[in-house]
Amino acid sequence: MWGFVGLLDKSDLATHPYDEVGIPPLSDEFTPERFDQLLEEYPDKTKKGIKGFLVTSKHVHGIGNGYLQDILFRAKIHPAHKIPKLSSHERLKLHTAIQETMAEAIKMGGRDDEHDLFDRSGGYTRLMSNQTVGKPCPDCGTSIEKISYLGGACYLCPNCQV
Repeated sequence: MWGFVGLLDKSDLATHPYDEVGIPPLSDEFTPERFDQLLEEYPDKTKKGIKGFLVTSKHVHGIGNGYLQDILFRAKIHPAHKIPKLSSHERLKLHTAIQETMAEAIKMGGRDDEHDLFDRSGGYTRLMSNQTVGKPCPDCGTSIEKISYLGGACYLCPNCQV
């Protein structure tokens, strides 16, 4: 459902649409400076919040709505926060949260509600999800809320993520 498997000649790889899916967040290319550049180049940076940028595959590869929730929680950023209003400190926290969340998810074999090709469940348990709504925030104890934003659900701590 979320992956891509293909068999290509090496000569076809450079022109394959896979090249248009964004930078892998754990690659050497995904530096804080490159991330900043991508944020600045985002055409909808004044219209859509940071959620719109992060779940659009042409920027940072592999961040779906499920991982997005934990990334934004770890960075303490609201999904509707507009990119031009992100401070340099918030951008750096966001970059770090992306790398830490994705590295942990990979190390744990993916989310605990997903299965690999051999039907093994992953071990990554999300901090913010439909399973945590109404439960206390792991950092401050405020009840986790569900909001609708950009056509999807977002789970957040209304106290931590402003």
